[in-house]
Amino acid sequence: MSLSTMKYGCKVIMNLEAAAKEVMQIVLKWGTPGKDLKEDFITYVKRLDPSTSKTNYVLEDKKRHPKLDKTQKEKVKNYNSSEKFDISLLLNVIKLCCINMARLNDTAWFSDGDELENLLYQIKMARNNAMHESLEITKTEFEEKTKKLREDLIATLTKAKERFGKSDAELKKEIDNIEVIMNRITDEPLELEDFLRENHSVLQEHIISRVADQLKKHSTYGKYVTPLSFLTHKKVWLPIDKIYTKIKVIQGRLEGKEKNVNHLDLIKLVQGQSTKPQVLVVEGLAGSGKTTLVAHMTAEWLESSNDSIRGLNEYKLLLKVQCRDTHLSSYTDLVDFLFQPSTPEYKELLSKLVKESSLLVIIDGIDEVNEFSRKLIRDILDQMQGNPKCTVMLTTRPEAFQEGLQFIPSTYYQVEVELVGIPMGHREDFLRRYLDELHKITPTPPTTYDIKQLDVERKEHFRLPLNLSIVAILMYSSPHKMNQNTTQTELYYYIHELTLEKLDKRLNDNDLTKNFDRCTRLDKVENWLSAMYCEMFVALTHDQLTLQEESVNQLRSKCVTLHLPTNEMMATFMETKVMKTLRGFDLDCYSVPHKGFQERYGALHVKQGIKKLDKPEESGNVYKIMVSTPGVGQIQLSKMQNLLQILVGMISRDWNSVMVKDAVNLLQQAGISRRNQWLDVIEDTKCTNDVLKVIADHFPLPDASASLWDAGPIVIEDGRIETYGKLLCHLPPTQVLLNIHGEPASLKCLLASLDRHVCIEFSLWQIYYHPLAYIHPDIDELMRKVWSPDLSRYVGQLSDYVLSRLQQLHSLTYIYLSITSNHQATLLMELITSTSFKYLKHLIVVVTSEVLPAAITRNLPDNSNTEVWAFLLDVKEERESWACEMVANLIKPSRGVYSIGFPKSTLDEAGWIGMIQDLGRRGVKKVTRMLVPRMSISSDQENRIHPICRSTLGADLDRYDFNQWEK
Repeated sequence: MSLSTMKYGCKVIMNLEAAAKEVMQIVLKWGTPGKDLKEDFITYVKRLDPSTSKTNYVLEDKKRHPKLDKTQKEKVKNYNSSEKFDISLLLNVIKLCCINMARLNDTAWFSDGDELENLLYQIKMARNNAMHESLEITKTEFEEKTKKLREDLIATLTKAKERFGKSDAELKKEIDNIEVIMNRITDEPLELEDFLRENHSVLQEHIISRVADQLKKHSTYGKYVTPLSFLTHKKVWLPIDKIYTKIKVIQGRLEGKEKNVNHLDLIKLVQGQSTKPQVLVVEGLAGSGKTTLVAHMTAEWLESSNDSIRGLNEYKLLLKVQCRDTHLSSYTDLVDFLFQPSTPEYKELLSKLVKESSLLVIIDGIDEVNEFSRKLIRDILDQMQGNPKCTVMLTTRPEAFQEGLQFIPSTYYQVEVELVGIPMGHREDFLRRYLDELHKITPTPPTTYDIKQLDVERKEHFRLPLNLSIVAILMYSSPHKMNQNTTQTELYYYIHELTLEKLDKRLNDNDLTKNFDRCTRLDKVENWLSAMYCEMFVALTHDQLTLQEESVNQLRSKCVTLHLPTNEMMATFMETKVMKTLRGFDLDCYSVPHKGFQERYGALHVKQGIKKLDKPEESGNVYKIMVSTPGVGQIQLSKMQNLLQILVGMISRDWNSVMVKDAVNLLQQAGISRRNQWLDVIEDTKCTNDVLKVIADHFPLPDASASLWDAGPIVIEDGRIETYGKLLCHLPPTQVLLNIHGEPASLKCLLASLDRHVCIEFSLWQIYYHPLAYIHPDIDELMRKVWSPDLSRYVGQLSDYVLSRLQQLHSLTYIYLSITSNHQATLLMELITSTSFKYLKHLIVVVTSEVLPAAITRNLPDNSNTEVWAFLLDVKEERESWACEMVANLIKPSRGVYSIGFPKSTLDEAGWIGMIQDLGRRGVKKVTRMLVPRMSISSDQENRIHPICRSTLGADLDRYDFNQWEK
């Protein structure tokens, strides 16, 4: 970068940063009469009298018009003067805080003219344009820009003088000052080193803004997924924002402190948590949504006005690295590659300024790393060590998790999370929206299919976005293939079968193959596929997801030998990607759309090897086939977990128990150890006895001495009920925990298997969150089957039989009850008097409007060791008195820890204040928290009600998301 080509562009920026900013500061000072020098602008406008103030902050409706964003508000609050404000923030503060300005939505701000509002807006736009334009301008262009800016600044001051009633002398003084500033910048010689030192942040913002614009133009493809390429031979672009859904994320599993994390808050887990640069490690099984999450983040960053992923808009740049790529091996290579179409004039500075910027670096697929990307990742992490504004996000499968951690220097602040998949309640929605987008882009004749009959909400393998994507494609193309018992292995088989059907139709019309009969065509295709499976397996052992030139040539040669159309065959099973190298060459690269497909092809290679065995009953055959494949690299079983799981699904019904045991033992050696991983394998085989018996030997049982995540009791949830119903018969007696969110009736297939095991928690959340107006008919039968003297948690309803069982327990620590009738209320009163609460930590009671207050004859326990929650459902205005009487009967604490909440209630501000006052009159005091639905009041209303709640009940008022009750 030479001074001769850039100095005039630099001076334009200097004029804007000095003279233009000075003018806006003068306007702000003149427009805020009476502001104390020691107070910030927010404090200033908040103390203005609403009846006389003429500022937009007071006049505008805060609900309709955005004010300052979070970052701007913090800056305004932290500084009493405007010296630290940039031009954009100055304009926003002028709009809000200055008197006699046009309203925020007035066209005077944006329409051409010589009004003060438009002149201020034009100054901001001049600065924005300068930051996005080239610094290379001529002396003549500089003089023209300087003349225009000088005229605009003088006009702005003149209009401000008239608007705010300033004198001619004051105006002249400020104009003279602006002239001095601009003349000094125009006339003084500019030394590049001086400019870089004095205006480093300005130059950085200019260059980063320009390259960010260029990066966004070249990254628009990142907003889409292309699911049908291998079927249609053309790109079918689905917008990621139309199909993306909630992803379940957990943190702390390794430490035994598992907690859910909102997927929209992922970045916030590390952002601003340390003065160090940050690393977020995102672990997830194959198909769990890691790459989809990356695409969603890319789309959100490209749409910079959108901030649904909180904190994402704070990054100036987003750099994305695919670990499967082989064309880059250093940070400098990455910068040159990403920005080579633009700004070559910044080459000497670009690498330095980028790594000093606020940036998010996404490194996708550590499990796909190769010798080139390994060097690239290490260099990126090394280069970014001194930048606390840098966040690096690594995605990896579990088998490469430890390898991913080894990349991270100790100088980084580090957080690890796990993607579990799409939670229950969101899977049908994802599938429906995916299908809708497919039909929008590639319409087909109307097809009737019933998403409900697939039972995707309850089947555990449908939590994986990749599996649901395959379901959508199959339902779109061949809906008759799918049913609720379809396993993950069958999904891949069906999509492969569909691919072959589409291929055969094209071959039937191809000049090279149309004269073959169908059997001949299929034989030739199978012959070629065997070669392709082998090449894919070999590539996996060499950590290659993109086929090497030698492999591509062999597959092309095989096509020639078999008289098959080369491009047709390659494009059916592989994606073709044109990759530009640093040297300017274009390379055609072949790879599969997803690593899971390559692993399936590798498993098919091993399966074909099994078919050729002379003695399939011998132990060790599976491994022998793998290591004896020509060209194979070193077999690292840890990297073969998914391939081996797919293989077990393929062979579990077709081969003897020795072969199945062989493959399962290899899975264990490969590192499969978590209960959920073994359960996935079992379900992929439709729970065949051979697999169940072998896996039972490896299945982690409760172990108090172990520190792993599966050391505790076995947790049985909805998606695993049928699987555990078959597996428990093969396990020794152990502790189990029933945590059921769906219909309680689904437990029936499990009950017979529980006889030899000990149930320590029995939770029926459906009954708790959606209480019925009667005793659930199955509750007694279920309690008879699951009851044990060691039961420590019960969630559900009361019946006479349930009460009799709970009364026998002294180990209860958690009780969650829904009370839906007067009889149940009577049973609750008996429970309170008869149960020892010595160890009880939580008692949570949900009461519906069917219960009369008179049925509550005792208070809930007044015990400082027990946290008590009372929830009253559906409180409307006409039920306010009922609610107050019910709370008063339940709670009159003196030393307990009590919270009251009102799910699905519709009171407004006046209603909540009235309820608080009524509760106070009835003697309700010393409550810890009062929870009201978030949507029933605004944050401003919360601020007004909170002091009343504190003074009357002693409670903190919280707006709360009662999400479970709304479902």
